[in-house]
Amino acid sequence: MACRGKASDALHWLHRRTIFAFCFALLFSLEGVSSHALADELEKPREDIILTVTGNIAHHNADGAVLLDRAMIENVGLKELETHTVFSSKAYLWHGPLMRDLLEFIGARGESIEVLALDGYSITIPIKDFYDYDVLLATKRDGKHLSVRNRGPIRLIYPIDHDQTLRDPKYTSRFVWQIEKIVVK
Repeated sequence: MACRGKASDALHWLHRRTIFAFCFALLFSLEGVSSHALADELEKPREDIILTVTGNIAHHNADGAVLLDRAMIENVGLKELETHTVFSSKAYLWHGPLMRDLLEFIGARGESIEVLALDGYSITIPIKDFYDYDVLLATKRDGKHLSVRNRGPIRLIYPIDHDQTLRDPKYTSRFVWQIEKIVVK
């Protein structure tokens, strides 16, 4: 009987060790899954991709990038802004998400963004702009979706009618249209 008790204790110890090893392995495998899930937590676009965001971002839906269609951009939250642009003689009613909301949606972690347009134009804009001002990533003007023909499908609109400091010439170059890519730096 004495031998049987020692064997039972050994078996019990081995059983506990096996359970511990299993739990340890499960914990590490779940940690890997959760970090992978965070990297791919954004939905995939269902329509044509109109914006690609890369750089220092926390969330992705592609390899190191966020690919966005119009619906995904608008689902960040549509806001309205009635304002002139530096290039228009009349005010328009613009619709789109605030840039700061889009940057939070993708988990931007940087000091600036580089905005690249379809025509090759690019500019670096401090992210601070988007927290100081209600800058829209406009998808619509006067209720109609922007197309490439009318300087879309997306463009940056600063609220120059609401803040006179935005009439400073340094902001003129930040009214980017036909945006195709943003790089967070």
